[in-house]
Amino acid sequence: MDISVFSEKKQNLIDVINCALNKTDIIDQERESLNALLDVVNQYTYKNRLQKKGFLSHFIIDSLDVGYSYGENFIKFDNEIS
Repeated sequence: MDISVFSEKKQNLIDVINCALNKTDIIDQERESLNALLDVVNQYTYKNRLQKKGFLSHFIIDSLDVGYSYGENFIKFDNEIS
């Protein structure tokens, strides 16, 4: 995965989170989970991607209460890091 692909996929995930956070019918627990997810995604850089690989997936599975559709996309991103 080159830097442009990584950056594009990361930005797409950030956009998904921001879109979800802008919904008016979001409950507080989901808002907290999405903010935590945004913090984790923002920790990923192209330089540290290999060291971080797997952290996002474990964080989603072990710690967050987000919908399956969100989790699936973020885990896919994490798994595709190379």
